[in-house]
Amino acid sequence: MGNSRLKNSALNFASGFLGRVLTILLNFIVRTIFIHCLNEAYLSVNGLYSNILTVLSLAELGFGSAMVFRMYAPVAAKDYQKTAALLHFYKKIYAIIGAVIFGLGLCVIPFMDYIIKDKPDVSGLTLYYILFLINTTISYWFASYKASVLYADQKEYIKTNVQNATTILQSVLQIVLLLIFRKYLLYLLVQLGCNIILNLYVAHLVDKRYPQIREHQDARLTSDERGQIKKDAEALVLSRFGHVALNGTDNIIISAVVGVLWVGRLSNYTLICDSVTSVLCQITAAITGSLGNFFATEDKHAGYLLFRKIEFLNFWLYGFSFIALVTLLDPFVQIWAGGRFVLGLPISIAIAINFFVAGYMNTLWVFRSTLGLFKQGKFRPILVAILNIVLSFVLGKLWGVFGVLFATFLSRASISLWYDPIIIHKYGFGVSAKPFFTRYAKRILLLLVILELLLWVREMVFSTEITVLNFIAMAAIVTIFTNIVFWLFYHGCEEYSYFKMIFRERVIAPIKRKLT
Repeated sequence: MGNSRLKNSALNFASGFLGRVLTILLNFIVRTIFIHCLNEAYLSVNGLYSNILTVLSLAELGFGSAMVFRMYAPVAAKDYQKTAALLHFYKKIYAIIGAVIFGLGLCVIPFMDYIIKDKPDVSGLTLYYILFLINTTISYWFASYKASVLYADQKEYIKTNVQNATTILQSVLQIVLLLIFRKYLLYLLVQLGCNIILNLYVAHLVDKRYPQIREHQDARLTSDERGQIKKDAEALVLSRFGHVALNGTDNIIISAVVGVLWVGRLSNYTLICDSVTSVLCQITAAITGSLGNFFATEDKHAGYLLFRKIEFLNFWLYGFSFIALVTLLDPFVQIWAGGRFVLGLPISIAIAINFFVAGYMNTLWVFRSTLGLFKQGKFRPILVAILNIVLSFVLGKLWGVFGVLFATFLSRASISLWYDPIIIHKYGFGVSAKPFFTRYAKRILLLLVILELLLWVREMVFSTEITVLNFIAMAAIVTIFTNIVFWLFYHGCEEYSYFKMIFRERVIAPIKRKLT
C-alpha cells in the first residue's frame, strides 16, 4: 500500500478507535441513567423498536455498498464528473428508499399487538415508534449519501469526528433531560435532532472539501452504468436480507414468543457486545477503502497474503474477546445493572458465540465487497435467513431466549461458515480453501481449551460473591492468560511477525524518537 493509503488508514483507525471508546463510555453512562430513571418496560420497547427498524432498513437493498464500490475508481482518479453522476443517482435511489421504509414502517403499526407479547403498561407506544421511524428514514432524506465519497476516498475519519462530536452532545443532553424530567419522549427527540445535525453537517463538509463535484451537478450515468449498479445491488440485496434476518430479528421473535421484557434484559448484554464489536470493527473499517484500491492495483497472490494477515488478526482479537465475554458478561451486568438483569451462563455463551461468528463473517464480508464478489453464492443468504427464522421460533418455544440466540448460530454454521470462505478463496484468490479450514479448526479447539480452564478459574474467583475487586482480578486473569497462550502458539508464524514489525515501526519507533 502507498504512503497516502497507509496514512488515511491510520487516521481512519485512530479517529474511529478513539471515537468508539468515547461512544462506549457515553453509551454506558446514558444506559445507566436510563435504567435508573425509567422502568424496565422502556428499555424493552427501545430494544424492540430498534430491531423492527433494522428489519425495515432491508429496503436499502445493498445500494450503499454497490455505490461505494463503484466510487473507488473515479474518486482515486479524481474523475469528479463520474463521481457527481454517481452521487446524483445515489440521491434519487435513497429518496425512494426513505419513502419506502417510512411507508412500510407505518404499515407495521396495526400489528404491534401481535409483535409485543405481554404488552407493558406504557402510554405513547405508537408515538415512540413513529419517532424511531422518522429517525431511521431521516438519514436517507438528509444528504447522508454524500458520505459515500469519504468512504471511497479513505477519509471516513472526517465523518467519524463529526459523529463523535454529535454523540457527546446527544449523550449530555439525554443525561440531563432524563435526570430532570424522566421523560422517554425527550430522550427520543434529542436522538432525532442530533441525527439531523450529523447528516446535514457531513453533507456540508463533503461539499466544502470536494467543490469540483458541485461543478458537475448536471452529470448523469448512462443507462448501462445504472444497469450495472442495479445488478450489483440485486446480488447484494440477498446478502443484506440474510444479514438482517440473522442479526435484526432476534428481539422481534423474543418479544413475540418469550415476552417483551426479555428484550430489555437482553439489550444490556447486546450493548456490551456491540460496544466491543464497534471497537474491533474499526480495524477492518479503517482499511476497507484501502483494500478497494489495493485490489485494483495488486495481483491475487498479494491479496491472498494480505487476507491471511487480516484474518489472523481478526481471530486473535475476536477469539480473546469471545473468551472474555463468556467469563465476564454475567458478573459485569450484576455489578453494573443489578442482579435482576443477569441472564445466566448459557445465554452468555450463546451471545458470545454469535459475537465471534459475526466477527469472523465480517472479515469475509469486507474482502467479498472490496473484491466485488457480489454475485457468487447470491442465493445463500436467503437459505440462511429462512432457516434462522424457522429455527428461532421452534427453539424459542423450547428453550426461550437461549433457543432464539442458538438458532442464529446454527443457521450460520449450516451454510455461511463454510460456503463464504470457499467463495473468497476460489473466485477472489484462485486458491484452495482447505488450509484455511484446517487452521480455523485448530484455532477453535484452542479457544475451547482456554475457555474450559478459565470457567473453572471463574468458579473459584466468584465462589463467595461478585465484587468490583474480584471482577477486576478475573478480568486480569482472562487478559493475561489468554494472550500468553495465543503468543505461545502463534509467535513463530509469519502473520504474527508482520504485525509485530508494524507495531515496532509505527508505535515504538515514534515514541523512541520523541524521547531522544
